[in-house]
Amino acid sequence: MKKALELAKKGEGNVSPNPMVGAVIVKGNRIVSEGFHRRFGAPHAEIDAIEKAKEPLAGSTLYVNLEPCYHWGKTPPCVDRIISERFRKVVIATSDPNPQVKGKSIRKLKSKGIEVKVGLLKEEAAKLNEVFFKNMLKKHPFVAVKIAQSLDGKITTKKGESKWITSLQTRNYAKKLRDKYDAVLVGVNTVIKDNPTLNGTKKIPYKIVIDTNLKIPIHCRLIKKHKDKLIIFSLNPAKGKLNALRKEGIKIFTFYNKKTLPLKKVLDILYRINITSIFVEGGSFTIGSFFDAKIVDKIYFFIAPKIIGGEKSLTSVGAKGITSLNKPILINRISIVKVGSDFLFTGYPVFR
Repeated sequence: MKKALELAKKGEGNVSPNPMVGAVIVKGNRIVSEGFHRRFGAPHAEIDAIEKAKEPLAGSTLYVNLEPCYHWGKTPPCVDRIISERFRKVVIATSDPNPQVKGKSIRKLKSKGIEVKVGLLKEEAAKLNEVFFKNMLKKHPFVAVKIAQSLDGKITTKKGESKWITSLQTRNYAKKLRDKYDAVLVGVNTVIKDNPTLNGTKKIPYKIVIDTNLKIPIHCRLIKKHKDKLIIFSLNPAKGKLNALRKEGIKIFTFYNKKTLPLKKVLDILYRINITSIFVEGGSFTIGSFFDAKIVDKIYFFIAPKIIGGEKSLTSVGAKGITSLNKPILINRISIVKVGSDFLFTGYPVFR
């Protein structure tokens, strides 16, 4: 099963909105075939492993990190192929939370006389597909927040200087994180100040800009290079700028008669257009607003062992913040690793 999880991870960033799945076929204590889901629309892991096998599979055991699919989608149901190949046993890490599956394949396999065991490395399997599980259970995108800050929580000096607080190794690591998610989100001030491309190392994710007054520069790199991947959310925008951007083919969602952008509705819209995961990178107010709205699922805090200080230097998490120390945002399941000269704190917020 550990091997199945390793194989599944190879599809990271390429299979959305599907889950990452790996499969290992064992016969007579020998691994006879392996497979994984490579990209959305490609054969599922079970089929990939079955097709690679060079011998009959009757009597074999299949290890898979997620319950095989029961329904038709881009590909036929995997459960039917497993039955037709006459497997003796299927070991599944976790059942599929998708209502179209959710135990149906397990029951069908058992009804055909195939032994089924569920729960081996269940927690590891659920964490691997945390985005998919959030999508299926909450019908919302998974939201991860990334911050690169000094030891005292600053992201700029008092003069606004921010390049570079963290090391080159950290910046490269953070860029690779973009490959894991469907979209990268920033506030418009980040676009104006840094003129980023927001690309990963292996893929070009969607770029989402929170731009209440539609201040985005028409000649910025997000528009010049990948406007087909750009999505903007705005409040009461001027019609001239709105029309000019839409003529460029840019997707813009507007909210009228609102004082602040309703971020939960933003997530609703993004999920409807098949954005299943979002990587929020800044700036301070935008990140703080996501925490204020209690819609952050995971954090990546890169901390450089440096002190910036100063009342006018910018803190990493802005907006309103908490009102009482009796109700802080707690972070569970924390892991800490060293990246270059910096430290990466990863964890899961708990809102109260």
